[in-house]
Amino acid sequence: MKKKIYCFLFLILQFVFVHAQTKKSDVIIYSDTHSSLLIGGSVSILEDKLDEFTFKEVVISKNFVNSNQTVPDLGISRSAFWIKAKITNSTNNERLLFELANPTIDEVELYILLNGKVSVQKMGEYQPFHFRNYDYPSYVFDLVIPSEETVDIYLKIKSKEQISVPLKLGSQIVIMNSLSEKDLLFGLYVGIMLAMFFYNAFIYFTTKDRNYLYYIIYILFVGLTQSCLQGYTFQYLWSNSPWMAQHSIVLLGALVGITAAEFAKSFLNISQYLKSYKNVLYVFYVSYFICIIFSILEKSSGLLLDITALSISLYLLGVAIVIARKGYRPAKFFLFAWIIFLIGVIVFALKNMGVLPYNNITIYTMPAGSAIEALLLSFALADRINLLKKEKDFSQAATLLALRENEMLIKEQNIILEQMVEQRTIKLNHTNAELNATLSDLIDTQTQLVNAEKMASLGQLTAGIAHEINNPINFVSANVKPLKLDIEDVLELVGKYEKISLTENLSEGLKEIEVFKKQIDFEYLKKEMTELLTGIEEGAMRTAEIVSGLKNFSRLDESEFKMANINEGIKSTLILLKSSVPADLKVITDLGNIPAIECFPGKLNQVFMNLFNNAIYAINKNESGKKQLLINTYELNDQIFVSIEDTGIGMTPEVKAKVFEPFYTTKDVGEGTGLGMAIVFKIIESHHAKIEIESEYGIGTKILLILNKKL
Repeated sequence: MKKKIYCFLFLILQFVFVHAQTKKSDVIIYSDTHSSLLIGGSVSILEDKLDEFTFKEVVISKNFVNSNQTVPDLGISRSAFWIKAKITNSTNNERLLFELANPTIDEVELYILLNGKVSVQKMGEYQPFHFRNYDYPSYVFDLVIPSEETVDIYLKIKSKEQISVPLKLGSQIVIMNSLSEKDLLFGLYVGIMLAMFFYNAFIYFTTKDRNYLYYIIYILFVGLTQSCLQGYTFQYLWSNSPWMAQHSIVLLGALVGITAAEFAKSFLNISQYLKSYKNVLYVFYVSYFICIIFSILEKSSGLLLDITALSISLYLLGVAIVIARKGYRPAKFFLFAWIIFLIGVIVFALKNMGVLPYNNITIYTMPAGSAIEALLLSFALADRINLLKKEKDFSQAATLLALRENEMLIKEQNIILEQMVEQRTIKLNHTNAELNATLSDLIDTQTQLVNAEKMASLGQLTAGIAHEINNPINFVSANVKPLKLDIEDVLELVGKYEKISLTENLSEGLKEIEVFKKQIDFEYLKKEMTELLTGIEEGAMRTAEIVSGLKNFSRLDESEFKMANINEGIKSTLILLKSSVPADLKVITDLGNIPAIECFPGKLNQVFMNLFNNAIYAINKNESGKKQLLINTYELNDQIFVSIEDTGIGMTPEVKAKVFEPFYTTKDVGEGTGLGMAIVFKIIESHHAKIEIESEYGIGTKILLILNKKL
C-alpha cells in the first residue's frame, strides 16, 4: 500500500513539473485573445512594512524586486505589498481583464498609469461583496489598453492570511470562461459534499451513532472551509459582513481541526487503544482557541493556525498508523482517507509556494482530496456498521444458545416457583386482610383526632363566648339595681308633686318638694341615671356584637361554597378570640377594600382561628421584644392576599419543614393535637389557594394566604 502511495505522489509531481511555465520577460506582451497569461514571473514587488507609502512614492521607488515565481508567495505578513507590471496590448481588443485569483486577500487596490493619467479600482474583504464589478469570488479588474499601447499597473495588497498572488491577464471571454469553469468544478465538489452530508445525516438519525454525528459536522466545516478558501462563502453566505469575510478562514479552519480530532477520537476508539494519547488533543484545542482569539483581536494568527493544522494532521496520521497495526480495521480506512486528504493539502501548499504551477489541477487538488476523503470516510463508517452488525449477530447467537440452555432450567424452576407463589399468596392474602383492618382503624382514629381538634376549637370558642358575654351581662346586672333605686326616688318625687293641691297652701308644698330634692340630690340623680342607662346600652351592644360574631363564625360546617367577604370572617374570629388575647399584646388590623370571593366561609373561619391561635401562642412564648400581631388583607392581580405577621418565637428550618405534617406540634403535652396546621393546609388546598410561610427563629413568623376570587 505504501509503495502505491509513493508512486502516485511521484507521478503527480512529475506531471506538474512538466507543465510548469517559464519566467516571462519584464514587459508583458499580450497578443493572443484566445488564451490568458500568468504574469507573476514578470512583475516586481515592493514591501511596505508600515503601510505608509503613497502612490507617488511607490512610482518613483527604486526598491522594487523582480519576482522569480510564476505565482508569487509573500508568506504571512502584516506588511502591505506593491506589485508593479508593464503591459503591452498587441491585440485589436482594447478591453482586457486582470484577475487576482486569491479571494482571501483582505485589501486590493489597482492603480493604472496610462499617458500620465491614473485610475484606481479598490476591492477587498473590508467592503460588502456587491461593491465588486464582477460577481465572482476572484478579484477581477477592467483594463482598457489601446492597441499597441503600454500601461504601468501597480497592485497594492494586504492580508492577515497566507499571501499568494496568482495574477492572470486575458480577454473578457477567456477570463469569464475560466471563472465559469472554476464555478462548475467547485459546484461539483459542493454537490459531492452535500450528498455525503445529507446521506450520512439520514443514517445518523436512523442509527443514532455518534460517529455519524461527528462525521457530518466535520464534513460541514470542511466544505465551508474549502468554500471560504475559494471565496464562495463571502459571495453567497455573508456577502454583507466584511468582518466575517476577514475572520472566517481562521474560525472555520480552527473548527475543522477540532471536529476532525473529535471524529478521529471517536471513530478510531483512541480512548480504548491509545488512552493516554487522547489528552494530547487538548493541546491542539487550546492552540486553535488561541488562533480564534487572536483573529477576533485583529492579531496575526495565520502562522499559528498553519502550524497547528500541520501538527494535528501528522499526529492523527501517526495515531491511525499505530491503531491500524493493532488490527482495528476501521483505522485502515481512516488512514487511507487521511493520506489522500494530506496529499491534496501538500499539493495546495506547494502551489502557493510556487514549487508547483498554478493551474486547475493544483487549485482543486485540496478540494478533490477532501471530497475523496469524505467518500472514503463514509465507506469506512458503513464498514464499521457492518462490523458492528457482525459482532451483534455473533453476540445474539451466543445469547440465543445461552437462552436455550437456561430455558430448561427455567421450566424446572417454574414448578417450584408456582408452589412457592401459592404459599406466598396465602400469606399475602392474610397480611392484606390485617392491613385492611389496620387501615380501617387508622381511618377511625384519624376521624376521632380531627373531631378532637374540632372539639378543642369548639371548647376554646365556647369558653371565649362565655367569658365575653359574661362581662357585658355582669355590667348590665350591676347597673340595674342602682337604676331601680334611682327610679324609686324619682317616683317618690313625682308622688309628692301629685299630692300638691291648688286649693291648699301651694308654697308650703313646693318647699317640701325642694327639701326632698336636696335630700335625694336630684341633680346627681339625673346624671347617675343617664350614666347607668348608657352603661346598660353599652352592655347590650357588646352582647349584640358577640352574638353577631358568633352568627358569622357559626358557618363552620357549611359544605357549599358561596360568595363571602373574608374581612367579616377575620373580624368575627378576632371578636371570639378577644378573651385569649393578653392585655400586653397589640392586635393591628389593616383590612383592605377587597371584594367578596367564592369560598367555604366556615372553613376559612376555622383557618383564621387556628392561625390566630398559633400566633398568640408563639407571641406568649417570646418573652423578649414587643408583642404584636399584624393582620393585613389586600387585592393584587385578581387575587386576595391575607398576611398574618407576629412577633412570636418563630420557627427553625426543621420546624418549618414539618409544620404541615399531621400530629406534629411544638406545643406542650395537652396543649395541642398537631392537627391544626394539617387541617389548615387541607382547607387551603380545597380552595386551590396557596399558603407561604416566612419565619426566623427568635424574630417572628409571617404567613401569607393567596386566595383566588373564584374556585
